[in-house]
Amino acid sequence: MRHSAARRFAEHIESIAQAVAQRVIDLVIESLDMNALIAQINLNVVLGRIDLNGLLHRVDLNELLGQVDLNQVFETVDLNQVLDRVDMDKLMARIDLNELASRIDIEALVKNTDLGALMVSSSSTLATEAVDLGRSHAVSMDDTLARWAGKLRRNHKGQAGPPEVPDAHELPEVPSVQEPPELASAQEEP
Repeated sequence: MRHSAARRFAEHIESIAQAVAQRVIDLVIESLDMNALIAQINLNVVLGRIDLNGLLHRVDLNELLGQVDLNQVFETVDLNQVLDRVDMDKLMARIDLNELASRIDIEALVKNTDLGALMVSSSSTLATEAVDLGRSHAVSMDDTLARWAGKLRRNHKGQAGPPEVPDAHELPEVPSVQEPPELASAQEEP
């Protein structure tokens, strides 16, 4: 009986001690300034004690990445800012143009191209340019001939242009054109 009374007394004292200890711990934690405590922690020392490789080996990256919404990630990324950081010369130096060109299916490209319309378009442009060039040369030649004609007529004004037109009273009278009688009678008949 002594043992059972002593055991009950010890259990009772132990539970009181645990309750007191828990209350003391709660009071200490409530009175601590956590920011000041964290400021005193050297994180480099803490991180140096962590085995990151062991931690990463336990992480299932596929499961982790499966939970990432890539559309939401891309909405937050400024692609222009990313592209500004890309060295385009270095990137282009890594591209094998011969290998890239070997992948092009020339036959399919020609088959899907309307060569007739392309040839008509380019030839009409070429013809238009040729006509414009011919007109330009004709105008230039016309000006040159007008200057020569002016010099031949002893026109020293140096102005290009058509020859002078005589006054209207000096022009010969042009006979009027009359319709043949058979046409005039055909127009009168209904």
